Amino acid sequence: MLKKNKWLIALAGMTLQLSIGSVYAYSVWIKPIGLSNGWDAHQLKLAFSLAICFLGLTAAFMGKFVQKIGPQKAGLLGAIFWGAGLIGSGFAVSQSSLPLFYLFYGIISGIGLGFGYITPVSVVVKWFTEKPGFASGLVIMSFAAGSIIASKLIPSLAGESGVGNAFFFLGITNFELMVMASIYLTLPVTASNSNSNEATTVKLSELLTDLRFYSLWLMLFFNTTCGIALIAIAAPMAKDIIHISDAAAITFVATIGLFNGLGRLIWSSISDKIGRWNTFMAFFLIGAISFLVLSN
Repeated sequence: MLKKNKWLIALAGMTLQLSIGSVYAYSVWIKPIGLSNGWDAHQLKLAFSLAICFLGLTAAFMGKFVQKIGPQKAGLLGAIFWGAGLIGSGFAVSQSSLPLFYLFYGIISGIGLGFGYITPVSVVVKWFTEKPGFASGLVIMSFAAGSIIASKLIPSLAGESGVGNAFFFLGITNFELMVMASIYLTLPVTASNSNSNEATTVKLSELLTDLRFYSLWLMLFFNTTCGIALIAIAAPMAKDIIHISDAAAITFVATIGLFNGLGRLIWSSISDKIGRWNTFMAFFLIGAISFLVLSN
């Protein structure tokens, strides 16, 4: 078997995350879709909420299935669902069918997001056992990078070729990139040994009796809920509250994606040094201070 390079494995994982990262630029779809079909921001926000919901459900309940079928097949499933979801969303927009849009963008693409998100992270960290935080941060940073690219690309595509065709283009392009990346993904030889990960494996029964697990889960839940609520309407919110132009609103969304990505890499790397618990506590304190400052 040809020996694979761990940095190319990381690049493949980053490509998967980059492809699905456009979901974090969803707010820039709201105006062109609204102009095309008359759907308002409230109606369109539900599609994004469904996508994030099914991302979470897939990530939570498909973990063992992903391990069973292997990263290549799991990545290919992500490519199929995400690509089909975007292409179907374009069809839904062209047919002016909001229920179909919820189905394709909310449910089908959401499942693709779940497979596309958990697969590369679970693989790449096994190639970088000495720095798992850095490895996971490197991969998920690309998720935010995808939102930066999409925030600039989507308005241009929608304006030049129409909203439906913009979805078709992204769906086909992302599918092709994800297929190529998935084919290269593989676990290191040592990961196939069931005894190799015993030191880092925590039994579910132990996890569910650990108070820290529930504390971390709740902290992440509230942080993610608030963040996603803002991301879903970032562009129209910026225009309504601080009265900026459409171009500036797009830049605002890209800026969120930039610092989202940098934060993922920096904090994940820091967690290798100070531990996961201390890192989460730092999140909590910085977040609390930031909201207090913004409220004044």
